[in-house]
Amino acid sequence: MFRKLRLRFIGISSAAILVVLFSVVGVINSARFIQTQGEINKILTVIADNNGNFPSISEAAKELGAVISVDTLSQYRHFSAILDKKGNVKSYDSTNISDLTDEEIQNYARLLGKRPSSGNFVYQRHTYSYLVRKKSNNERLLVVLDSTNQFQDSRSLLHISILMSVASFIFFVSVVSIFSGRMIKPFVRNYEKQRRFITNAGHELKTPLAIISANNELVELMNGESEWTKSTGDQVTRMTGLINGLVTLARLEEQPEIILTDLDFSAITEDAAEDFKGPVIKDGKTFVMDIQPGIHVKAEEKSLFELVTLLVDNANKYCDPNGQVTVKLSRSNRRRKPKLQISNTYAQGKNVDYSKFFERFYREDESHHHEKSGYGIGLSMAESLVKLFRGSINVTYKEDTITFTVMI
Repeated sequence: MFRKLRLRFIGISSAAILVVLFSVVGVINSARFIQTQGEINKILTVIADNNGNFPSISEAAKELGAVISVDTLSQYRHFSAILDKKGNVKSYDSTNISDLTDEEIQNYARLLGKRPSSGNFVYQRHTYSYLVRKKSNNERLLVVLDSTNQFQDSRSLLHISILMSVASFIFFVSVVSIFSGRMIKPFVRNYEKQRRFITNAGHELKTPLAIISANNELVELMNGESEWTKSTGDQVTRMTGLINGLVTLARLEEQPEIILTDLDFSAITEDAAEDFKGPVIKDGKTFVMDIQPGIHVKAEEKSLFELVTLLVDNANKYCDPNGQVTVKLSRSNRRRKPKLQISNTYAQGKNVDYSKFFERFYREDESHHHEKSGYGIGLSMAESLVKLFRGSINVTYKEDTITFTVMI
């Protein structure tokens, strides 16, 4: 149990660290991309405002908001073209770029003239950004900038941030894994104290209960059975059952592993359910068994029998008068896993909070006055047993019927 708790703690901590790192990397790189795109758009705008070329050094520095020199401007490789209203190239200027031939420039000019007013494209491992500006005489000015270096800087930042995030993630997970035992140690200590208290208290309470029961029987032998001795006997029996249930639940949860063997689930289910057929029918209810033969599971025989007994007993206790208790065992359509469904009619179950059914001592409000026997720990025990078998259990309510479904 504690190993699973430790692994869950490591998993949750790792997921939280991963979300933080992913968020930081995403924000930083998104900001960098927006900044890069803004710088490129600013350069294209400056060139377009000057009819396809950079203005003077002072004007360029004023527009770009940076220290500009001739060498700085020369690193921005670009070309421009004038397109008529039909998209034909009237003229172009390729003096500031050498990676593209004149034919390629004209072809791209015609193609980009049909696209939106701005954007990016990749050609021969180079990234280009473009801007189309309408002129007064129905002509358009196309400016194309080689933005490979700008985007390369952004990609380098992305790669570095990913590598740093991976290294940081491994480091943090290693630290959490090393110290996770210490982090959950207080919880483990409190849980063990709680379990020992239940076990010790259970054993200590059995002695006075046995004395009370013996004294009560002696009083009945001397004076005969009365309303008071019968009530005392009933409460002693109830307390004894509750103590035994708590001790059993504590022992179930302290088992780290049990040996699972191949068992005939069909035979065990039929054997356990058959014991309730008489009491159910005697109470005026209908008992239905639909058990497919030959279904096997990996489990522990005594615990599996106890699981079926707990669920059928619960269905019998809370079934409506003249209602129906159903025990069905089949294979699920998904992955063909064995599926045990135990249901009972319960007309007043529409407003019940079924999410709390497996909590210890939880009982639906109307049953708190002991008209139904039980202690509110049976379903919690059933859940613990299912976990020992590495299965799942859930409860649903539909058409006035409560159904407990076990998948093993």
